[in-house]
Amino acid sequence: MEKFNKLIAPQDKPVRAKIIRNVIFSGVRGLLVWPIPFLLIPFILGKLGTSGYGTWALCLTVINLTALADLGLGGTLTKFVAEYYSGKDFKALQRLLDTGLMLYTVVAALIVVVLWGSSPLILRALFADSPTPRQELLILWHRVVLVAGINILIPTFYSVVTGLQRMDLSNGLLVISLVTSAGLSVLFLCLQWGLRGLADAYLMAALLTLFLYVWITRRLLPQVRWNPFAFDWPEVRRLFSFSLQMYTTQMAGLIQDQIEKLYLAWFVGIVPVGWYNMAGEAALKIRRIPELLMTPILAAASELHAKRDEVKLRELYYRAHKYLALTGVPLAMLVALISRPLVDLWLGHNLEVVALPLIVLLCVNLLNLLTAPGFYIMVGKGVPRPGVLSCSVGISLNVVLSFWLIRQWGFQGAFIGTFVSALVSMGVFTYLFHRHTGYPYGRLIHEAYLKPVVCAASLWLPISFTVPGGLPGWSGLCLEAAGFGVAYLGALVLARFFDDFDLIQVERLVPVARFARKFVPLRKAQAL
Repeated sequence: MEKFNKLIAPQDKPVRAKIIRNVIFSGVRGLLVWPIPFLLIPFILGKLGTSGYGTWALCLTVINLTALADLGLGGTLTKFVAEYYSGKDFKALQRLLDTGLMLYTVVAALIVVVLWGSSPLILRALFADSPTPRQELLILWHRVVLVAGINILIPTFYSVVTGLQRMDLSNGLLVISLVTSAGLSVLFLCLQWGLRGLADAYLMAALLTLFLYVWITRRLLPQVRWNPFAFDWPEVRRLFSFSLQMYTTQMAGLIQDQIEKLYLAWFVGIVPVGWYNMAGEAALKIRRIPELLMTPILAAASELHAKRDEVKLRELYYRAHKYLALTGVPLAMLVALISRPLVDLWLGHNLEVVALPLIVLLCVNLLNLLTAPGFYIMVGKGVPRPGVLSCSVGISLNVVLSFWLIRQWGFQGAFIGTFVSALVSMGVFTYLFHRHTGYPYGRLIHEAYLKPVVCAASLWLPISFTVPGGLPGWSGLCLEAAGFGVAYLGALVLARFFDDFDLIQVERLVPVARFARKFVPLRKAQAL
């Protein structure tokens, strides 16, 4: 019990130690929860069929879209919590959190009232061809609305935990939430509760997550006594002056992930919504691997900016891109190699239609991730404008282009519109970021992306011609992926991609890695 109390007690560590700890726990979380959707989706398909799964996927889309009601407050609270806590300004922190809690409570209440009251209209518009009886759909919808309301409240407390750079705790709570919802989903489906059982599972998991976050934040910040009625109007204006700029970028991500499903339900039907959701879920989980490195950057950038350490801030940007390229580039090429046999083994031969969208949507996710290091650094410095402009372009293009393409081409138009808008948005942001900061493009390409792209492509080409259909079975697929990964890392070592800073971080996790210094050629680098 003493060790547990120490774990959730306030801590004061250097920025580098916080980043390393946060990345480690993000990685542990990824290992624990990564298999869940790959196991759960085929199980739900077996219990509900493609139409039932499509109905549930559309419900999840609505839940996810209600995050638009966040209005950018989550990232704003994270930024200011990191700055106030770094400066030990607990009076400002109290005012900030009281105001944030009041805003989230009001927004959650409004969303629940609006969605509950408009239930008949929404059911007619989106679930017209669902085979689920109308009364059952109404009960399902009301539970979905409650889940959405609770999910809107959770970021209030999540922002505190991440602002204090305690991703070890936030990742632990996420694992508990996902395991709870997945476990209850399996139980309720086995009890033949159907779609209503899935909604009940998500509702119980959301309530548990909210309770745990409230308890954890009270332990982390004993100096703060939460009181939403003590909110401050000037603080409201200050929060919105910053959050509404961040909101555009948040809205872009949500729209890009969800708008195609609404268009598909409107123009094509429920079943293609399920196809798109399967591909999107798989792509999103694969994206989580390189994304683990991005989560700690916002809080770290805010702290470095508060300390006026521009040298380390610039180094943070290039090193984040380096590790993003290290993992993201080979993942994209590997999925392009094995997507069809992967989908056959995972979902069955009848759902091969998911293979191509999986490749495209993974590329979309990685394109979005390319902007993460620069975006978090700009937000940490209080300059969200490049992100706002690039996301505005992406949103406008995505909404219009996907509408037209899905109406003309159906399911195929969904992922094409998403890819084009993500590519354009990424290009606009990269240009604006480097123009604002003056960071050289050449260093980004040379240090981060050149060697991973060359090494991965040099392996991808011969494998795609010699083993075009992939090795048979799960064992063959795993063997092919492992061989690709080992050969890729070996090529990077020979190309001197890694430097002494990289090896130092590995040695902190695996002390025996120090013996690699005798064999691995390393470059000298500026430490973070």
